[in-house]
Amino acid sequence: MATVVDLPAACLFAPWTIRNHPDVGLEIFFVSILSVVPFFSALSCTKSFRTDPSFFESPIQTAPKMAIHMPRNAAATDPLRPTADSPPLAHPVNGEPLYTAAPDEATAIDEIIINPLQKEEIIFIRKAPSPSAGFLIYRLLEASPSEDRKPASSPFTLSVLSASHLPDDLSDLLIADTTPAHLRSHVDVIVSTRSGTGQAPCFYEGVLRPLLEGLGLDAAAETEGFAPSDGYRSRNRYRLVTTTSPRSVTEYAVGLGDGERTVILLSGDGGVVDLLNGLDQSAHNKGAPPPPTIALLPLGTGNALFHSLHKPHYTTTTTPSPSPLTLALRTLVKGTSSALPTFKTDFSPGSRLVSTEGNDDGKQVSHLIGAIVASYGFHAQLVWESDTPAYRAHGDKRFGMAAGELLKEGHVYDASLGVKRRGEGGTTTPAPPGFTYILATLVSNLERTFTISPASRPLDGRLRVVHFGDVGGGERTMEIMMAAYRGGEHVGMEGVGGEDDEVEEVRVEVREKDARWRKVCVDGTIVEVEEGGWFVVRQEREGGRVRILRH
Repeated sequence: MATVVDLPAACLFAPWTIRNHPDVGLEIFFVSILSVVPFFSALSCTKSFRTDPSFFESPIQTAPKMAIHMPRNAAATDPLRPTADSPPLAHPVNGEPLYTAAPDEATAIDEIIINPLQKEEIIFIRKAPSPSAGFLIYRLLEASPSEDRKPASSPFTLSVLSASHLPDDLSDLLIADTTPAHLRSHVDVIVSTRSGTGQAPCFYEGVLRPLLEGLGLDAAAETEGFAPSDGYRSRNRYRLVTTTSPRSVTEYAVGLGDGERTVILLSGDGGVVDLLNGLDQSAHNKGAPPPPTIALLPLGTGNALFHSLHKPHYTTTTTPSPSPLTLALRTLVKGTSSALPTFKTDFSPGSRLVSTEGNDDGKQVSHLIGAIVASYGFHAQLVWESDTPAYRAHGDKRFGMAAGELLKEGHVYDASLGVKRRGEGGTTTPAPPGFTYILATLVSNLERTFTISPASRPLDGRLRVVHFGDVGGGERTMEIMMAAYRGGEHVGMEGVGGEDDEVEEVRVEVREKDARWRKVCVDGTIVEVEEGGWFVVRQEREGGRVRILRH
């Protein structure tokens, strides 16, 4: 016998619907699990909904760490009906449904708090497979750092709502019924386990995997082959690569074969530089493969490339901005690809890779490919000395912590700088020897709010340099750095040079005797040059090593 449940419309999207769209009725489907007796309630602002008892024929099982789960065959089944491998559904609060993992035994269902619908949280909207179900609204919920959470819990939750029709101001988030073209080629998903504070694995399990399932893509079994002829994409499969060492991404890129490919990269800037240099090695060994398209999900520390690409979306003052991860997922389904500008950094003989964990220590390096920044002085030193397990646990706060110690020393680096500006035949020396900060960059921001090159625009392909010498100690250095957090106000300050002019080449000669002060940073990778060594940064004009999605 079917069950009929009527509840007041006021409990349905009350904080959002009544305020913004009093004339719109949204039908919401959800399942509550109370004790051991499941029941189904369908709420509507206009009517009741009669359910089918067969809804409960499939058993419901717990999926640890899964924040949301859609059926694997979403195109062929009711997307809101639990399947054998679906986790339980949370009890709705404020009339709003949420797919979520079952709380552990010590947590009551009623303690799960669900926020009112906000447009900036919505990833995309698509038509439901069943016409009568209307639309499915996918949104990302993120716990703020200040929220109390159990250590093992995920800060990310993917919520899927069903609506009979849409308000006009949400229509721009509606996506086409067809899978985006870049997800119809070979698709690889790389989960960088060490990026940032290590949140990439839980973001994949709790958000990306079920979202891709909703788009008709499943992870292939490890036993499946991945050569271009295998046709795993024709079976709606993608390859999952989970990093196990600092070289995993580089090794993956070296082994890439022919054929168009999209790489969904759950990483920070380091994953991009590893991919670029792996492709560079592959090109030397067997010829350049077709440029892959990168979909970058910013789960690193600074995420300079992502924030610079999407900076226009952060500058609006009329409406709240989506979070970086929400924006990244929108880009994944609605973005367009463009060539990613790159530069090449050549090093003097004897230069070697170094890391705080001893990986690759001593390995000789002649050059690196980058897309973000090449630096010497305070910036490179900060990246190097903050990259320890103890500092990394603090996320992007690690930079401020390490900076405090460096500023106390106020070291002035014994180096000289030569700059060749575009269109000029010779090389000029901007200042006498002795520098605190030298940085060449293709991007505007090193963090979301740290604007090192305000003149830069997304993908404009213009290499710029920022530098300053001995400014009188750590306090003055800090003043300059803090001005960069105010939209790039350091540009034009007394003693700060560069930035306004596009450059072709930057050459730095290092005369430091102590190896501690001979570190060079290329997109987070650290190279130690020898005393009297040098490095040269040149913009690559041919481009085309990789493409990247932007919104």
